Amino acid sequence: MSVRKDSARNRARLVEAAREVFAERGFGATLDDIARHAGLGTGTAYRHFPNKQALAAEVLAGATEQIVVDARHALTVADPWLALVTFFEANAERQARDRGLYEALTGRGDDETQARIWPEIIVAVTDLFDRAHTAGVVRADATPQDIAAIFALLGPAFTMSRELSADLWRRYLALLLDGLRAVDRPPLPAAAPAAADLPTILKSGKT
Repeated sequence: MSVRKDSARNRARLVEAAREVFAERGFGATLDDIARHAGLGTGTAYRHFPNKQALAAEVLAGATEQIVVDARHALTVADPWLALVTFFEANAERQARDRGLYEALTGRGDDETQARIWPEIIVAVTDLFDRAHTAGVVRADATPQDIAAIFALLGPAFTMSRELSADLWRRYLALLLDGLRAVDRPPLPAAAPAAADLPTILKSGKT
């Protein structure tokens, strides 16, 4: 095998190992942990990635693309409310089994990654919200930006699911989504955050 092919193979092994390690352990895992999981030396890992954040950014780029794909797929669902639920369920299920993805989406990742992934996600789900608003099935004062807080609020449910029941998060997602429904309720007591405010909102969830 040529040096170039060997290098490409090692990089792919590191990225796949990072997906698995971050999914299980979150961003507390180190680059050494990932290299060990890949069966490679730490020096090899650092030749491909200067730090853990660079490797995480590559892993999360693929995850973000999948969220956009999920949003587009949900738009093929004829019922506007069911389309919105389909999107939330697909992504919540992924976050429930992927601790690293959950931490990245809710502010535990680096600021540069946050600044890149959330605008893409908001754009992807705007059509879902617009269609639901037009159909009158989601409350008028709900916005695409609200999904960031919904995913953040699901964090304890994901933890309980890992410890108690794999599907427990579905109960609390259903309760949160019920708050989006267009029903005879008073307006929300505060305005929705601007898209530019999402980094501040997500940072507030860091521990």
